[in-house]
Amino acid sequence: MLETALVIPIMLLLVCNFIAVMLQVAVQQQLDTATALAAQSRFQATQEAYDPAGAACCPDPRCCAQATGTALSTAGIPTGCRFAAESFYGSMQGYAAILRWQSAPLCLTGGDSGRSATAFGGATPYPASPQHAEVSCVLGATAPGGATFSGYVDRALNPPRGLSVVLCEATATLDFSRTPLAWGVFWSPTLRAHAEALPPPFRQ
Repeated sequence: MLETALVIPIMLLLVCNFIAVMLQVAVQQQLDTATALAAQSRFQATQEAYDPAGAACCPDPRCCAQATGTALSTAGIPTGCRFAAESFYGSMQGYAAILRWQSAPLCLTGGDSGRSATAFGGATPYPASPQHAEVSCVLGATAPGGATFSGYVDRALNPPRGLSVVLCEATATLDFSRTPLAWGVFWSPTLRAHAEALPPPFRQ
């Protein structure tokens, strides 16, 4: 009885943490996939397409800002941003209850890998971009008035000029305190996903 009392808690602790690691790997894989699909989906919209007044990242209820429970308004920003968000929210499902997201602007422009010390290489949000999305994408577009906004320049591609790509990132904390594993898992890993999509002439 004494040996059992000593060994069983240790075994349960090991099993609990093993399950936690498996869960972390599964969530990370889904986060990577959702972020990659978000970056690629931008090319389903034309370069000149902008969302009209009243447009929102819905009717899919999963494509909503969790902080407010309201839809992400995408009016006045490139349609590619809405496509990216809808792809991300539609793919990233099943783990909402155990993830604490790091919110950021949905749609950004500019950015350069040569300035990687700054967030997104110095990219700035589009004026009308929602500020509390769970995924952020840097993409170029041409506004209805003719103004051109640049995408993210990756200097590792086509050096030294670089290549303008679509960049999407998402960050979340896996909160095991919201799961039955809370009694034996005392860490909350931060999961990050980064994806770049090349423009159509360079895709294979």
